[in-house]
Amino acid sequence: MPEAREAGLVGGATSEVPGGRQAPISFDWGDGNEHLDARYEKLGIIGSGVFGTVYKARDKETDEIVAMKHLHLEGGDLCDGVPAQVIREISLLRDFSHPNIAQLWSIQISGLGDYNLILEYVDLELHKVLRTHQKEGTRMPMDQVVKYSQDLLNGIHACHVRLIIHRDLKPQNVLIGKDGLKICDFGLARIYALPIKLYTHDVITLWYRAPEILLGAQKYGPEVDIWSAGCIVAEMGTCYPTFPGDSEIGTIFKILKLLGSPTEETWAGFSKLMHWKESFPKWKPTGLEPIRDMRPELGDNGIDFLKHLLDMNPQSRLSSRRAKSHPFLTSVK
Repeated sequence: MPEAREAGLVGGATSEVPGGRQAPISFDWGDGNEHLDARYEKLGIIGSGVFGTVYKARDKETDEIVAMKHLHLEGGDLCDGVPAQVIREISLLRDFSHPNIAQLWSIQISGLGDYNLILEYVDLELHKVLRTHQKEGTRMPMDQVVKYSQDLLNGIHACHVRLIIHRDLKPQNVLIGKDGLKICDFGLARIYALPIKLYTHDVITLWYRAPEILLGAQKYGPEVDIWSAGCIVAEMGTCYPTFPGDSEIGTIFKILKLLGSPTEETWAGFSKLMHWKESFPKWKPTGLEPIRDMRPELGDNGIDFLKHLLDMNPQSRLSSRRAKSHPFLTSVK
């Protein structure tokens, strides 16, 4: 079970994380959750999804507030009895310490198919902040948009220099703490390397999915995270999703309406992607004027930044390193 062993799930391995905290990688509780209940007091549900539930909890030993991600997974995508999604998140986060990444403290295994990831607790989702602004008809202050954009790109760059593609960046997976933004939920993340592998098509929530994936590309790289970041930055500016399609084709059309239809000059090879149809309507680029109209304070630097993040051609899209030094992000210290 090399993948499970690499992730530290066998052999009773432990991992020392920054700050001196000892993170137990494996703990066998047999038939029940007695040890889990003895150490952690559940304070409420943060959220739930297909794979499980995330709780706000108190560590009784340290009195810290933590996020406890309970996953119950059976069958399916397993590696030596351990779900690949769990292995992936553990192996990527175990030794990853960065101020803009939610820290994984430990992994508790409480029975067949039951996994509990103990994570740094950050009390607010970016998604909820944006929906509040939307509901109240207000806008996020521009200095906050810039600061949060800095944090987001710093976190993405920290992933990319470690050859990690997050693959599911969206406001629900971006947390707001007292020190800024933190990226969370690495369940769909992948290590990328040469030669480029064929990756899953059905990744990234629809509204934040890069056009190359929507059009059927199976070979892709960290550029998909940059596209998602562009969607998030634009949404922080306007407080409304930029490409809220109700289907893959609907999302593609919203992208084309705003950015214009690609050509072989602007994106070589796009027409060979499996989901591209020559019958698609042809649109001219808007220069992102609709976004500028919604939030004039973005200014020329903000619009230029978005143009480079939301470049339909993945080969000319900004890298995280170059994005970090864009004038829009250096306008607020």
